[in-house]
Amino acid sequence: MSEKARDPANMHVRDVRPEFVMLGLLMHRSMHGYDLFTQFQAQLGRVWHISQSQMYAILKRLEAQGLIEGLVEERENSPARRYLAITPQGLAHFSTWLMSPTDCSSRVLRMEFISRLFFASMQGGQVPAIIVEDQVALIERQLANHVALLATLPEEDVFNRLGVDFRVHQLRAELSWLQKAVIPLLGAREG
Repeated sequence: MSEKARDPANMHVRDVRPEFVMLGLLMHRSMHGYDLFTQFQAQLGRVWHISQSQMYAILKRLEAQGLIEGLVEERENSPARRYLAITPQGLAHFSTWLMSPTDCSSRVLRMEFISRLFFASMQGGQVPAIIVEDQVALIERQLANHVALLATLPEEDVFNRLGVDFRVHQLRAELSWLQKAVIPLLGAREG
């Protein structure tokens, strides 16, 4: 990702969608829709809240975009089953998402960052640590920018100061969560 793209001034909160979670679940094996939904619920069902019909709509969209493909398996004495598999384009799309820091919004961090960390931990190695380090660095940059902005606002600019101060507290809480919950968890998993 370019430095300009990572610059907090250029960051906008993305619409949070579970498409990448579906791609990640299909990375290791193809599945039919019901198995995919079951895996989704078991692995990240408390992070994301989607219905089975919403998931099927997402899968249809991913297939139309060429990120997954349906494979029909003929079976003796049973109806054919349709399995879904990630395409090379889908894998590249997923990999880019996995290694890109999450926008510093509490909602986005709760859903997207935790999902990214889940898939990174499945890959093992240094990937989880890299993802956490990049996320900490992004939050620290945004925090420094907001603290500097707060210092420039006049005392009589009460409501703008309140808004920026609120964001400073949010960013500090996000940073604290990463340092007190996520980083120790990664250390415990490595040990």
